[in-house]
Amino acid sequence: MSNKERELILRMHNEYRGELVRGQTEVNAGWGIAPPATLIFRMKYSCDAESYAQQAVSNCRQTLLPRYAVGNHKQNIRIMRSSNTRTQAIRNALSTWWTQLNRHGFRSNMIYYPGDDKRRRRIDSWTKMAWWNNLFVGCAMKLCGPVWVFTCMYGPGGNYDYSYVYRVGRVCSDCTSGCDEQFLCRW
Repeated sequence: MSNKERELILRMHNEYRGELVRGQTEVNAGWGIAPPATLIFRMKYSCDAESYAQQAVSNCRQTLLPRYAVGNHKQNIRIMRSSNTRTQAIRNALSTWWTQLNRHGFRSNMIYYPGDDKRRRRIDSWTKMAWWNNLFVGCAMKLCGPVWVFTCMYGPGGNYDYSYVYRVGRVCSDCTSGCDEQFLCRW
């Protein structure tokens, strides 16, 4: 990934997360706007996470890696036609994952339950992007014949059964180190 691509990936993640924490995100599939969060951390770009992502796309694999192969990360993957530029492919993947909330909805208490990753209308890519304590993201992409394979790794991961995607409540009320201009928690 180039530095410009890394900056785009990080900026898009933090913009999405900032809208979410403020309760200004997409309509929750007819359930209203997703509620505001007490704490969602600002993400940083991780070259370590990127190295896992690079391993995932290196052989043009178009499915998620097994759990043992991603270290302490969780993975999102998107396959797109190669007529997209690299920048278009990045934007397409991130917006497609994020709009799962709008398309498929999620319960208003924001608790992740067993089976959420197996729903017919899956939302597990959005939950990894939104997970409150994910601090790091790193991504990679590869042109594989007629398609781009794009993947991101998230740390510490998210999508833990009976855990909150985020706690609903007054914006930034649980941020011990204060909030930034997007109301994401500093760390």
